[in-house]
Amino acid sequence: MPRGDHRSADSANPADSLRLAAAVAEVEGLHAALRHATDPDRHRRLRADLARAAARLAGLAAAPPGRIPAQARSTSRRARRRAALARGAHWLAQRLG
Repeated sequence: MPRGDHRSADSANPADSLRLAAAVAEVEGLHAALRHATDPDRHRRLRADLARAAARLAGLAAAPPGRIPAQARSTSRRARRRAALARGAHWLAQRLG
């Protein structure tokens, strides 16, 4: 590898890095919106969205390199929404049960 090339050995798949970066950006954006929210209902919705985004980020970060988690493979909006609802229900069941 030429000197000055800063690619790490564990980032073999650039799609994984992009997916992880997008998840981090989503969490950062929701956190910034939450800090500036004044309406209690919006605050509650943003906290719920932030919890889901953090769970997605944790799932992406824990996945082995080169393996795309099932929720990231869904291409249709309906399938992504179903997966998000299932994750939210699972999170609530763990949190409240």
